[in-house]
Amino acid sequence: MKKIDKDIQMLGPQVVLEGNLVFEGSLFMNGHAKGSIESRAGAIVVGEDAVIHADVFVRTATIKGEIKGSVRATERIELHPPARVYGDLDAPVVLIDAGVIFEGKCTIKPKEDAASQTDQMLSTSAEQTAKPKKSTRKSKVPFGSAKNNEPGIASRGVAKITSDPSR
Repeated sequence: MKKIDKDIQMLGPQVVLEGNLVFEGSLFMNGHAKGSIESRAGAIVVGEDAVIHADVFVRTATIKGEIKGSVRATERIELHPPARVYGDLDAPVVLIDAGVIFEGKCTIKPKEDAASQTDQMLSTSAEQTAKPKKSTRKSKVPFGSAKNNEPGIASRGVAKITSDPSR
């Protein structure tokens, strides 16, 4: 049976946060934040009214609001309308629903690779958070193609995805 996390923090639309937010458990964010948001084993839900100008490092992220900055998760990232994400995504599983605006790079890595990088990601200083690094690496394997001709295994490379709801 799956353990239900009862430790839930909520930051409503009236909240304005500047700096580094470190939390445990689950965080529902519907306010404004600038800086960085981190949790080793936590989950964040970004509400429709949220405007976040920060890098986010968590276990799982569910986004319906606006984020300007990178989002890294050790398990899963989900983008649901009317989400607007302007930055890179990095997780073993990434779900982007139709109607979402996403401008950035999406890196999908096996869970083992992502978990081993958690400590490195969480040690990012506030200065590095204010100026996200831009990656110039490109996948050598076309997005969506099978690696080593193995059926059913999608590329684990980097892809640039832009979703436009007007199409």
